[in-house]
Amino acid sequence: MPRRSTRRTLAGLTLALVLAGSGAARAQSGPDAAGAQALFEQGKALMAAGKYDEACPKLEDSQRLDPGGGTLLALALCHEAEGRTATAWADFNLALSAARKDGRADREKAAQEHIHALEPVLSRLTITVARPAADQRVTRDGTIVGAAEWGTPLPLDPGAHRVEAVAPGKTTWSTSVSVPPQASAEVQVPPLEDAVAAVPVPVPLPPPVVHPPPPPPAESRGGTQVVLGLVVGGAGVAGLAAGAVLGLESLSHWSAAKNACPSLICPTTAASTTGQQASNDAKTTADMSTVAFIAGGVLLATGAVIFFTAPGRSGTREGAAAWQLAPLVVRDGGGLALGGAL
Repeated sequence: MPRRSTRRTLAGLTLALVLAGSGAARAQSGPDAAGAQALFEQGKALMAAGKYDEACPKLEDSQRLDPGGGTLLALALCHEAEGRTATAWADFNLALSAARKDGRADREKAAQEHIHALEPVLSRLTITVARPAADQRVTRDGTIVGAAEWGTPLPLDPGAHRVEAVAPGKTTWSTSVSVPPQASAEVQVPPLEDAVAAVPVPVPLPPPVVHPPPPPPAESRGGTQVVLGLVVGGAGVAGLAAGAVLGLESLSHWSAAKNACPSLICPTTAASTTGQQASNDAKTTADMSTVAFIAGGVLLATGAVIFFTAPGRSGTREGAAAWQLAPLVVRDGGGLALGGAL
């Protein structure tokens, strides 16, 4: 008969001898105790049917809800029948302590027999750590393996197991190992490598925002416009003065022409020549006077508009007036027309 089948048969016989007629006794009362009792009975029935994979979780929950020596012994027998030798060996040791405490010689004897039978066939795993880093931690299947356990063959259920080592500033190391039944295995944890710091990815800067230069202050623009208005207006005044001077000169020439030829009758040829020349000079200076008056008037009016519409001038509003300036020509003379709308 295979060893696993023999172990299951022995577990069934031991369960029948130790737990027969004693399963109903619970240490507590209440909802948890009632649930634990129901789970215990289901676990026993499944074990009797050889359904250990279903029976063990029932017994585990029963022991969690209402711990008892009988349940603990039954759970150890179930784990042994599953082939979880190291777990069963630990359960039998706990059941042995509970049996001694409860004064149950029958359970104590059964636990001792199974402990002695399991010890020679336990699978074991040795974890050695080469040059451990500061604050290094080693886990086996998520359970911490303390530094005192490193290098020690520890009982372990047969099968696949995962060993992992971590430390601050180091790269995590891990491996999987398969531990055969009734055999030993070893895992050597190498020195952990330094973790490579992640290189930050440069973030491109947005293009600079170019703002146009701010317009000059209104006061600065107003000061420049005032000066320009004064200059243009001054030129206009000079033009008007020149027109006045030329007008006086034209009158002087007309007077000379009349003196040379009174009543437009020239007494002599020389007087006729002199009168004609004076008349011509009078017309020329009169035309020049007219041009000077027109130009001076235009410049004076333009200077006035520039001056009085400058920003910051008292009594003016930006955009409040629209001025129009145009020359005005009439028969035998001319002038300047200035108009605006407020």
